[in-house]
Amino acid sequence: MGVFVGSPNRRFVLIRGISTALALLLALFYTKVLGIDKRSVLTFVMTCSLIFTIVLTSGISLTFRKNIQKKENSKNLDAYLIVIFFLSLIVALISTGLLVLYAHVQTPLPLPLYIVAFIYSFLACLNLGYQDSLLAVGKLKLATAFDLATVLIQIVTCVFLFKINQTSLIVSVFLAFIFSYALIVFATVSVLSDSTSYEWGSLLIRIHSLVRVSRQNYLFGIANGLADRIDRLIIGLLLPIGYLAKYSLLSSLIMYTRFLPDALLKLSLMSEHARLRLSLKIQGVRSFFVVFAIASVLALSAQFFIYLMFGTQWLLPIAVPLLFAAQEIFRGYYQINAARLIAHGEESKIAISSGILIALSIILITSTTYFFGIIGAPLSMIIVYSVLNFRINSKKTKNTNVNLRIYHYPFIEQR
Repeated sequence: MGVFVGSPNRRFVLIRGISTALALLLALFYTKVLGIDKRSVLTFVMTCSLIFTIVLTSGISLTFRKNIQKKENSKNLDAYLIVIFFLSLIVALISTGLLVLYAHVQTPLPLPLYIVAFIYSFLACLNLGYQDSLLAVGKLKLATAFDLATVLIQIVTCVFLFKINQTSLIVSVFLAFIFSYALIVFATVSVLSDSTSYEWGSLLIRIHSLVRVSRQNYLFGIANGLADRIDRLIIGLLLPIGYLAKYSLLSSLIMYTRFLPDALLKLSLMSEHARLRLSLKIQGVRSFFVVFAIASVLALSAQFFIYLMFGTQWLLPIAVPLLFAAQEIFRGYYQINAARLIAHGEESKIAISSGILIALSIILITSTTYFFGIIGAPLSMIIVYSVLNFRINSKKTKNTNVNLRIYHYPFIEQR
């Protein structure tokens, strides 16, 4: 197993890890302050925003990043930014509507919370989409710096608002995120405005063309957006209010290790441009159980950490972290191989898998959570990703540059 990473990409992965660690520390901080019920409301809003951001924008973002070598990126940058802006408004409307449903099912919420939730959802989607545009035009260093700056601004603002104590705690958390996203979005637009010209005459034509070309990637985006967070959405609507906060805290600790595959996913979509080869292999049943053993230790450590820092009232049954660890392994095998297929122009080969992922995840999580409670969510995703990995492993591709074996896990190696 070897790692040969070019300097810019090493910095990207390193700073991505630092940013994720700081975001986790911030989440632990405001979780301790908010308590179970308010943390559940916060999680529900963030979950809705992230799900529909990925569902509505990832198809366009994937297409835009994949075409990094083509001149169309600079020519259509204004069209991309405008499309993301209007999609962000749609995300905010959907998220706020679901918050109304959540309040009806769980607990009444004050009007100011709906307002800040709308603004948060809009800016969160806008920030993610515009950050992707920096990657698409090759500004990797700037995107990395903005990623870290976003978290640092959130930490400083959140601590400041807690200290002055002029707003409710949950509103203070939302305001910290809103302020950071607004600053970074403004900075991103300022940077991108130097490299794009707005040709209003052909704008509608180019917007239509961009959306049309991106259609083939939308199914993959919808699948990942739903499968990655639909469990929290369903838990928030079906189970008592406290379960969502506990599940979110546990999953946040376990999913910290996602920063590496998520960073590599972004780099893999730029691999042709950056001349990277992704080549780490984990072979055999024995290796799988070694990985699962390590993941289980991390999951149980997260459970013990929650016990020490938050108390027994925040603990979930011991089976939940173990199942969640297994879910993350199968998710990693599937998602990274699927992203590599998209990077190599093989979208049609994962279209059916994405459809299966959408249907099975919604049906199984809803039914198992309703009948078996909190344990049903991770158990369902293990089943779903096992089916998908088996399907991918049984298919053979004609493209010799892309290996679909589920034991392949991408890593960076300089050519």
